[in-house]
Amino acid sequence: MKTCNLSVATVVLGALAVSYAACSAQGQDNTYPGAPIDYAGSSSSAAGSAGRPNNPPTGGSGAPGVQAGAGAPPAAGGSPFNTGVGGAFVSGGRSGAGAPGAAGARPTGGAGAPTTSGCTAAVGAVADVLIDDLEDGDNTIKATGSRVGYWYTYNDGTATQVPDPKVLFKGVTPGHMPTTGLSATTSGPAFTKYGAGMGFDFNNTASKSCAYDASAYTGIKFWAKANTGNMAAMTLKAMIKIPATTPTTADGGTCTGTCEDHFYLKPAPALTATWAQYTMPFATIAQDGFGTKVASFDKAHILAMQFQVAQNIAFNFSVDDITFY
Repeated sequence: MKTCNLSVATVVLGALAVSYAACSAQGQDNTYPGAPIDYAGSSSSAAGSAGRPNNPPTGGSGAPGVQAGAGAPPAAGGSPFNTGVGGAFVSGGRSGAGAPGAAGARPTGGAGAPTTSGCTAAVGAVADVLIDDLEDGDNTIKATGSRVGYWYTYNDGTATQVPDPKVLFKGVTPGHMPTTGLSATTSGPAFTKYGAGMGFDFNNTASKSCAYDASAYTGIKFWAKANTGNMAAMTLKAMIKIPATTPTTADGGTCTGTCEDHFYLKPAPALTATWAQYTMPFATIAQDGFGTKVASFDKAHILAMQFQVAQNIAFNFSVDDITFY
């Protein structure tokens, strides 16, 4: 079952007025049979809790089947999934960032000692720029630069998304590379509340979405394209979550005001049927302005990256070759 409590506002970007809606959702993960997981979240903002990940861990432990409380991470030794919280934005909705289960082997290089919050320090090195090229066909980002993350999809529950958030996410053809490439792809009809999207964590430690230190980098680049539908309307919101914009009810969140106004690439690009590369300089990405203003983007503490389309628009889009620079 999924429920949604909406609050709607209108934001004007240039000559275009776009409404956004934020909601809380409930549902059940069916990746592991017999493992119902209730998830609910709340925040002090109009934007509530988020969608669920579809990324069972490739290793680690934790028996499925326990309940996760209101916005809190599941109990130790319980569900391999985390609850997640996203953010409303001008392109039509909010991001539902679930974080996946406990990681298996940690990547080599740079991992620090566990912190008091249960997270492990992770710092990116200048040479480790590749986030994911999807070529290995699995649901994880590249284990370089001490990064641990899992791809997932999320939506507002008003239609059916492919891949469904309850199934394993895998790269599919076509990719940015013309012959053998794979990409992260999602599609669906028009969702009517806040829309749908996909994303990944940068540092998922023991089933928690933890901060990642990207101080070594200037920004992020990625390739994207629309595969079908109204290309002019398929505007893609590419955004990065940081603790200061994420509610305290979510993993890694420190926001107690009007939360979930994450930093994103402005203006949000309208995808076309041709692959194009987009650049997100950390120095110029910005909030929409509907939430609590954060003085500056803190690249030393990033949580997740998400790609979302607005409500009321059918979509089919792909993302590939995501790198720091």
